[in-house]
Amino acid sequence: MSSTSPTKRLRKHSQNEFISLMISSKRLPSSSYSQITDLNLSNLQLIKIDSFPFEVLPKLVSLDLSYNQLMSINSDWSKSHENFVEKLNISHNKLETLIFLKDFKHIKQINITENLLGNNEKFLSLHLCPTIEHVIDSNCDTIEDNQLKLDQWLQIIETKIDRLWSMSYYDKYKQESSNDKNGHIVKKLLDDFHHAMVKIFEKQSNFSQIHLSPLANYLIGNKINELCLSLPKVQTRKTLKTYLTSDFNDLMNIKPNFEPVKFLRCHHTSDNDLTSISVRMSAFEPNVSNHLLATCGGQKICFLDCDTSEVTHLYEVSSLRSTTMPIGRKIKDKNERPNTEYFSCLCWIEIQYEKEPLHVLAVGATNGHIYLLSHKWKIMFGHIELPNSSIACLTWHASDPSTLVIGSYHSVRFLNIQSYIDRLGSFIRKKTSPAAQFDYIDSTAFVNKISSTQVYNFDNGDDSIIHITDLFFYSLSKHNIPLLVGTSSGLFVIQNQTPMRLTFPKSMCTVGEYIESIRLVDSQSHLIAINILGFDQICCFDLEQTLPNQQLHIVLTLPNPYRQIATKIAVCLTNNENDLMPTMSFECIVGSDHGSFYCHQSRMNQVNRKIKKPLFDNKRYEIVWPQVKNVTPPSILSASLNDNYLCLTTNNNLICIYKRK
Repeated sequence: MSSTSPTKRLRKHSQNEFISLMISSKRLPSSSYSQITDLNLSNLQLIKIDSFPFEVLPKLVSLDLSYNQLMSINSDWSKSHENFVEKLNISHNKLETLIFLKDFKHIKQINITENLLGNNEKFLSLHLCPTIEHVIDSNCDTIEDNQLKLDQWLQIIETKIDRLWSMSYYDKYKQESSNDKNGHIVKKLLDDFHHAMVKIFEKQSNFSQIHLSPLANYLIGNKINELCLSLPKVQTRKTLKTYLTSDFNDLMNIKPNFEPVKFLRCHHTSDNDLTSISVRMSAFEPNVSNHLLATCGGQKICFLDCDTSEVTHLYEVSSLRSTTMPIGRKIKDKNERPNTEYFSCLCWIEIQYEKEPLHVLAVGATNGHIYLLSHKWKIMFGHIELPNSSIACLTWHASDPSTLVIGSYHSVRFLNIQSYIDRLGSFIRKKTSPAAQFDYIDSTAFVNKISSTQVYNFDNGDDSIIHITDLFFYSLSKHNIPLLVGTSSGLFVIQNQTPMRLTFPKSMCTVGEYIESIRLVDSQSHLIAINILGFDQICCFDLEQTLPNQQLHIVLTLPNPYRQIATKIAVCLTNNENDLMPTMSFECIVGSDHGSFYCHQSRMNQVNRKIKKPLFDNKRYEIVWPQVKNVTPPSILSASLNDNYLCLTTNNNLICIYKRK
């Protein structure tokens, strides 16, 4: 209720005192205050609220209970009548729980500053009231951090808790609920399950001491009731399905997104020694419908047609000689290991050239050499040597196709390769038809050692070693194109010629910050995904909101299997043209150390670029490996995804091609 004149202000104060008194005595006149929209009950020394007359305040949208001595609010204080409160201020009280919000269906903003609330109460309030858009705590909006913790909570509920129930408690509860007339055994069983749930949560640092949270125990109780109610009421037939959860039955009716097409060994044809050959990376040719895939590993670069599952062409270097060692006479050692240098990374670019675009593939090797290839013209037209380097990752500049960016050891280098692009154009003009096989153009006129136009060195500020792991350009605008740099010690950004570290939110506790890969999720929402070695989540963050304060603005997280070997993830945005509400949906594929891969499907409603209620569908796919004699299943090193195919590469020379159903 708003007021302007002194008389109205006095009347408002009197109303507040009267309402406060009537709340405690439960004698509020039913015909009063039907037009009040804003009600201020602050500084009235209120200690507790047992009930509240929402039924006589039908238009109340803002309620201020701040600066009181509130120690408790009855959890059913609004149960008797629906309220329409959108803004609630309970700051500067002595409240320990937020369970009393459970019947607030319209609340959008809540101020909880200066109370006795635990961290668990704060983020779980978003689950209790999904309409909340702002949580004010200590005079700042903390909904992002709270939303991140809630996502982690929901993922544990959907994966570990449901699995624990179906495997260890479902059958016991079903049997005892029909035999235990007094319910003592059932109560003990559910108490045990409750305790087991709490232990699972408290293994995570974000959910420590959750057994002390009234709101957490309330929601856990709701989850247990939900699981119990999911049991079939009447067992008409005793079949296998009656002993499985409804979630499992639903899963059995879901067809996999991908079906295996073929397993290839093209980087090494012998089965005798597969452990020394790893297919490091794969990538689909951009913006074409022929589904051409390039792979690199060992001393070979292979081009595969996924429609036919056959190798169309390959490029091979008989010996990738290291440039990090001096070249000279050397006594041959019979026990010397064979050449251990290999092709390590690759990336495509589409260059506009005259009437049709050119697709160029850049491939880097651990000996510091970079090769430029054209599949259409079957030529290797560029060979660049970076002495004393080992190429870990490559990318092309987002706005300048003549600039190739290299990640090597702790340095990022920008190379101008316009002379090689011109060389390819000259070759195309002279040829009327493609060569039958790969040719190498005479390079006497070209120097393969070219200088770097820009070099950036990264360090931790101490003696620890840092390595570049991945590179990714993102165009925020025409003149603002930052470069994200993944390293073994965190995520950096190069913007305005100065490398800066992007820190993780304080609410996130990571084992380490070894960034495995950086992938674009959605350009409109500036959403970027990163996966971290040894961390059990894939983090998706808004780059635009991250840059101002140099802290990752985490929007959502996806469950991620623990791995000991770094894996490059694949992300593909999916269309939702029939949706009534703006949505963003994408698939994320990540490999495992144990012969399997995970497919994460995420669907999020968007309102004013704000993501609401993300939905997750996470599936684990076991791979039936053909003719693998090793006891230990191979590890997935990379995943590539487009609208029709999924390709996985492994550390035992296999290329696994899957087709989307």
